Amino acid sequence: WCYLIRGVAASGLRLGELMNFSWDIPQTIQPQWGRGRLTVLWFPGYIQKNKKTETIPMVPWFEEFLLETPVEKRTGWVFEPGSLQVQLGRPVQQERPDAEWVGRVVSRIGKKAGVIVDEGDPRTGRGVKYASTHDLRRTFAVRLHQSRIPPHLITKLMRHSDYKVKERHDISETTQSDAGQIRDILESVTRSRTHI
Repeated sequence: WCYLIRGVAASGLRLGELMNFSWDIPQTIQPQWGRGRLTVLWFPGYIQKNKKTETIPMVPWFEEFLLETPVEKRTGWVFEPGSLQVQLGRPVQQERPDAEWVGRVVSRIGKKAGVIVDEGDPRTGRGVKYASTHDLRRTFAVRLHQSRIPPHLITKLMRHSDYKVKERHDISETTQSDAGQIRDILESVTRSRTHI
C-alpha cells in the first residue's frame, strides 16, 4: 500500500490509470524505456478521456521510483495492492481489486493517519476531508507548479484539455509560495533601482 501511495504522488496518474499500469501487459498503460531516448508513458486510447492513444513524458522522479523495482521483477501489474482481509482473519478475495475499492482504502488510510486536506465548515455541515488518491494527484500538480514547469506541460502531464481546469482544482494551494515569489521579484527590482 505504501508503494501504491508513493506511486500516485510520484506519477500524477488517476487511480483508474494506476490500476491499469503494467510493465508488459498488452493494451495497458506502460513505461517505454527509450534506446538513447527519454522515458515516456504509453496510454492506449480506450483508457483516455479523449480516446486517443498517446505517449506523454515521464517525470524523472517517477522514473526513479519505477527503477527501484529490479529488472527481473518488472512483469505484470506495477501496482498490486494486497488484500487487507488477512489482517482481519477473513478469507482473501482472489481477484485483483478495482480502482473504486483501492480509492476507499487509501481514503481510510488518510483518515487513520490524520492527514486533513480540508477542515470542513460546521456552519454548512461540510465535514473534515482526509487525504485521498485525488489529493495525492493534486500534490503531483503542485510539485510541477512549484518546479516552475510551464502551464502547457503541466496540462500535458496531467492529461487535461485545458490548464484552467488544472489551475481551478489543483494549483490553488500554491498561493503562499506564489506570494513569496512575487515578493522576491519585486524586492530584487527595488534593490536594482536603488543601485542605479
